[in-house]
Amino acid sequence: MTIPRLHGRLIDLGQQLARDPSHIVARLNERLESTEPGYAALSAHVKQDVREFMHFSASLWFRTVLDGLPPTEADWATVDACARRRVHQGVSLGAVLHACRLGSRELWVELLHATSHAEDRHALLDVFSVYLLDYFDDLAQRIASAYLDEQFQRARWRDASRHQLLNVILSFPDDEVAFRRAAEALGIEPTAPYTCLVLDMPLPDTSPAHLEGELDRLVLAASRAVELPADAVVRALYRDRLVFWMPALRGDSVLAADRSMRRRAMLIHKTLPGIRRVGIGLTNTGPHGWAESLAEASRALQAGAPGDHHQAIFPYADIVLNESVMRSPAALRYLDAVVERLSHDPDLLLTLSTFLHEGQHRKRTAERLEIHTNTLNYRLSRMEDILGASLADATWLARLQVALALRTGSTPSTQGSQPPDA
Repeated sequence: MTIPRLHGRLIDLGQQLARDPSHIVARLNERLESTEPGYAALSAHVKQDVREFMHFSASLWFRTVLDGLPPTEADWATVDACARRRVHQGVSLGAVLHACRLGSRELWVELLHATSHAEDRHALLDVFSVYLLDYFDDLAQRIASAYLDEQFQRARWRDASRHQLLNVILSFPDDEVAFRRAAEALGIEPTAPYTCLVLDMPLPDTSPAHLEGELDRLVLAASRAVELPADAVVRALYRDRLVFWMPALRGDSVLAADRSMRRRAMLIHKTLPGIRRVGIGLTNTGPHGWAESLAEASRALQAGAPGDHHQAIFPYADIVLNESVMRSPAALRYLDAVVERLSHDPDLLLTLSTFLHEGQHRKRTAERLEIHTNTLNYRLSRMEDILGASLADATWLARLQVALALRTGSTPSTQGSQPPDA
């Protein structure tokens, strides 16, 4: 473009503003504080970086109209570097371009207010107003190009780091060093507690080239639903299912983390279209812990009844007793023997199952079975005689719950298995 040069009285004004545009920067900073919501939340370090770039941009414009020369390659390199930094500082491209527009406005207002002679005002309006618009249009395009390029490179770099992290979790969980390196590259604290959620849902029906973008959109929707930064959620495709690892609050107890994840699972179930069920693993740390949480969430989903439309959330915590017992052949034989003692009378098994389901409430149990309370008391007393046990003993109740659950393939108790209201 043709660059007009300041002349006459405008030269002194331009030189003064090129040396010290601080009052223009101050006004621009105030306008950003009041019109750009995200600006006020930036750290002091980032705000200082923004102000320094404002100062550079204003000085650069005055220098071009004083010398009649375009910005140098070094000047454009400074612009590019600034735009790339904004990506990593969490400043949106919209906010950057908004600041650019406000900057051109404040610079123009300063020129008009500082010029009192009619001849100089005519020169500004006829010549320099056009160049001002062209200059800031070029500046905005340069900023947008560098910003989007850095954003693309960052996305590719994050994808590579994420794949490295997943490779460690799924194939080399003993490699603590590689896990730490990949986690830190993604901005994840390697020792932070994370929980795995496995989603039973149809995957996006799109070409492989577009699948990654669709999955990223699902992560963004899920992270917004549970009020987490999208970068804090690690996603993967595992056995044709979408998997999320989400951070638990550091310092939370195991129970608090479990309750929190149940709420998050329910929110995600309500937010993402087509989700049938969600399995939740236990909270854990490190590559082995992430792998175990994935296995637990998958196992919880597998243990859940696919046709049960009344339950969509399946935490591993609800079957943890069953899973623990199943790892011990001796424990399995013992519990199977307990149930076997009662299996000769089907009424006893049904009565015991209903009694446990109703929270050991005798009146409700009798009503559910449609029998008299005396009949219920007789059956319960007979069970105690057969087993040599007391149904008032919490230890025996726990044994019986697990034994029945293992026999029927259900969870130890359906009481309280639904997640708390969000």
